Amino acid sequence: MKNISPIVPLAAAISVYLALDTMIILRTGKTPGLFYKHLRYRQRYGPITRKGRPRHFWAYAIGNAIILLLCIGYLTWVLFSRI
Repeated sequence: MKNISPIVPLAAAISVYLALDTMIILRTGKTPGLFYKHLRYRQRYGPITRKGRPRHFWAYAIGNAIILLLCIGYLTWVLFSRI
């Protein structure tokens, strides 16, 4: 078995985080969704919500989805290139 690059577990962890974060922000309508209370994330002009600032909300959600797809694509490439 070949050695696994340290990037592979990192990409897997980022994929899990982004999947959970995207699921939570789409359900609640607020960004950032995951660890909101622990990070004390503040916006200058109020929170980004689906109703209050929809353009910023959807940019955040679509950005999460794009990075999630890139991580999943990388993981599948690593999986199939090692066969």
